[in-house]
Amino acid sequence: MTKRVLLVEDDLALRPFWELILKRQFNDYHLDWALSCEDAQRLITSSVKFDAPYSLIVTDLILAGSGTGADLVEFIGSNQKHTPLLLVSSTSEETIRGRYQDLVKNILVIEKPLSVAKCEKVFEKYFNIDLEITSPRIELWVGKPTRSS
Repeated sequence: MTKRVLLVEDDLALRPFWELILKRQFNDYHLDWALSCEDAQRLITSSVKFDAPYSLIVTDLILAGSGTGADLVEFIGSNQKHTPLLLVSSTSEETIRGRYQDLVKNILVIEKPLSVAKCEKVFEKYFNIDLEITSPRIELWVGKPTRSS
């Protein structure tokens, strides 16, 4: 069955990264890309109207335009509350869950900087996908890695 994924990201340079991640996770998927909160809201409204909800919504919390990722989380909570929502942020997972868990039932978090390994761990944990057997591990970083103490 085709997975419908909405990716909300204003940086188009990240498209190849996310396409790699999705291709490794799902055999068959359809990707809609929104550059802003407003674009995402239109796509979500349309998907609900035509009874074709998304299987997964991925959004950065910081977006260009008048709406933010936080605004989008509230909108999703009102329209597709049970859809898994993957939030990308430099804020800790604990803080994000505390802030948004009452709005959306299935919140997944990937902390920046992004890497294929981090994304794979989230997908393995929440979607029960065993990637160790099916694909070689590739390490790709997006953004500046932080120094650990």
